[in-house]
Amino acid sequence: MIRTTLASFLKATAAAAVLSYVATPLFAAECFDEETDDPKAGNATAVVGPEVGVDRSSGGTFRPDAGDDMFSQDYVRTGDESHLQLKLCDWSTYTFSPNSESAISEFYDAEGAGRRRVVNFVRGGVRYSSGRDTEPGDTEVEIQDSGVTMGVRGTNVIVVEIDGFVYALLEGPLRDNSGLSPKGLVDFWTENEEEIVARLKRPGWVVRIGPDGVSEPFRADEELLKKIYDAFLPVIPEGDGQEQDYAGDPLEQSGQGAQEGEDGQQYAGRRGLQKNENTEYLPAEPSGESEEDPELMVPVGDILPLDLLDDFAGQQASPDGHLFVIAPAQMTVEGGASTVTQDGVVMFQIAIDWANRTLAPEALASFVKFDFTVTDPDDLSLRSMSGIEPPPEVIEAFLEAQLASAGVAFTTGANGFSVFDTPAYNLTVRQGEGPTVTVDVSSEFSGQDGNGGNYILAGGADDLLLSPGEGELAYFSYDLADLYTQDELSMSGRGSVTIQGQSTNVISTLGAPARLTGWSVAQLEVNFADRTVGGGSSFVAISAAADSAIGGANTVQYVPLDQEVAFDTGLFGLSFYTLVTLTSDPSIVAGEAMFGPGDGVEGSIAAILEDGSGNHLYSEAFLSQTSFNVDPISTIAALDSQGVTLGGGVFRFDGGFGSSSVQRADGGFSFGDAEASIDIDFDSRTVGGVESYVSVLIDDMFSNYTLDFVEFVGELSFDDASNGAGVFGFGDGDLSGSNVENLMLLIRDGSGGAGESADVFFNFNDGMGGNGVGVVEEMLRQQGATSFF
Repeated sequence: MIRTTLASFLKATAAAAVLSYVATPLFAAECFDEETDDPKAGNATAVVGPEVGVDRSSGGTFRPDAGDDMFSQDYVRTGDESHLQLKLCDWSTYTFSPNSESAISEFYDAEGAGRRRVVNFVRGGVRYSSGRDTEPGDTEVEIQDSGVTMGVRGTNVIVVEIDGFVYALLEGPLRDNSGLSPKGLVDFWTENEEEIVARLKRPGWVVRIGPDGVSEPFRADEELLKKIYDAFLPVIPEGDGQEQDYAGDPLEQSGQGAQEGEDGQQYAGRRGLQKNENTEYLPAEPSGESEEDPELMVPVGDILPLDLLDDFAGQQASPDGHLFVIAPAQMTVEGGASTVTQDGVVMFQIAIDWANRTLAPEALASFVKFDFTVTDPDDLSLRSMSGIEPPPEVIEAFLEAQLASAGVAFTTGANGFSVFDTPAYNLTVRQGEGPTVTVDVSSEFSGQDGNGGNYILAGGADDLLLSPGEGELAYFSYDLADLYTQDELSMSGRGSVTIQGQSTNVISTLGAPARLTGWSVAQLEVNFADRTVGGGSSFVAISAAADSAIGGANTVQYVPLDQEVAFDTGLFGLSFYTLVTLTSDPSIVAGEAMFGPGDGVEGSIAAILEDGSGNHLYSEAFLSQTSFNVDPISTIAALDSQGVTLGGGVFRFDGGFGSSSVQRADGGFSFGDAEASIDIDFDSRTVGGVESYVSVLIDDMFSNYTLDFVEFVGELSFDDASNGAGVFGFGDGDLSGSNVENLMLLIRDGSGGAGESADVFFNFNDGMGGNGVGVVEEMLRQQGATSFF
């Protein structure tokens, strides 16, 4: 390492410095959260000891006082037993040890185009604490003599010169995975930031930087930690210049435990740490005069044995928690002329049921979502241009893997440790700082397409913090690149649109997950003029045929998405909105609504609904603009009022646009027509009955397949409607034949008031091993009952 004298440094450019701390540009002309035209860098917040000086580029040398402004090109130095602490305008803190020299540079554009911070480190030591305004970039440390660059993200790090080497020690905190930015990391690279050569991710670990580059991370032993912290004695305070004991010394707290070894994982048992006030997992003190040492806790970072995981679960006030993170991912495609790789992201939301000692207690409320249409987990607006995505066969196979990865008991941990391998993800629980745990999560899945191509999806993140609750999202397959960014929403010139869609992919998510015979229908209002989404006619409804997984009876649930929310509340900077913000209805367990440009406006609603009988139903419906009007669902109260207006009597919903399709027993598909006519009796407050019916006619001469049936629809009371709306579910016991297994009737408003039209969605079997669906939409209300014969 080359030391630079004060005189020579003042004559040199910043590029000649040994270490440079660089923060990426910001977009706000602010200092300490206030707009300013003053190009100051920040303030001196603590000045301790006899030898603290500042050389100002405009001339003059002085000793600063706490509160003095610091400016671009100020050169600071400390002598024996002296410290200086600076707080820059982004709230980052620089604490300089005794016998240090550094130059502070702050470039500020008064037009608000951005600012760039550089602290050129010459000698000594500096402790850096991240500020508030460094998102989405990093603070970079350029170690020019070695060609190594260090990127600090959302944490505290010490850089200190010892015996001719520079050591970088990660103090913490750990990564904050509550949002997009992967904080709490220190990365090291040489020429290309994409090629990380070392990474600090656990407090108490260190790298050594010298002429031969950067070492592998290693846990600092007591001797090295003492040297690092001795460089800062006497300790600078956090306040206004009063010396105090150091509160974050990791000599007692920074054991990091099991790291990846040659076998991929080393498991740590109980280690010989001494008891202190931060010890959480010690057993009860022995009674009497026993001189036996108490059983000792697992060091921070080590994998928890299952008995300690059980102890931790028993101490939790909340019955559940969850991890959420978006991390880098990569897809490798094998089987063609050459192997192809594609970068992307992977989203994890995995709940932990502390009360029942279970991971992922509910399928698809805990999930893994790979997406290769976007490339940067810190900025989901960056879209991939490659066009390489997993094929539907791989996506479907991975969904099956996720269904098989729900309800993982703590007792299944590998070899008595908190290491859980499932078909969809791998999860490891480690000892955290104090009364906490951290979690590592990853996924590596391999699936094939119809042509024999092999797709390997992989990604993960370590040292994740847990949040309370089970998480608000549900699994979705919609591509993130197909959503609007917030900037694109601002530029759209559209008015108000309603998008609508359906799906037959219905899954029971509690207990052993099961695919059900059913339908989902969803609708979403998007008002570009008012910049809101939801409210009005927005809703989601799911119906399912009788199945043992849901208690042996058919079921239906309708939930209005009746709350308008502002565009700019979308998550991840996208048009992505949690369903719990779009409704006050407690039947929503989890889910999200999203939309973007396409053929008009397109989107998706993925939801888990509680049906009122304790069943949870999942579905994802893809939404689009249609060629016909999409009206609101009628309420039962409005139907009763409409009956009075109409003078009572029997009407029917008839006509409309019908179609059917069936997947035959041989795997092929055939298509045909569907018809329906459903009565509504305002006097008796019933729907269906008498000669109400649905029918299917499929005549596929190419496949020599014919299906022709009619089934009459039984009567349901208005009181059987779901959630007080004109949504009814009919099971096989409500129909006259053996083909139709599930039917959902939606009654809609129109220009003439409530109950002006209706839609029918139904599932059927062909009696020959095939299964199909029928849809009849926009059946208009007409005078008189159905007359089939």
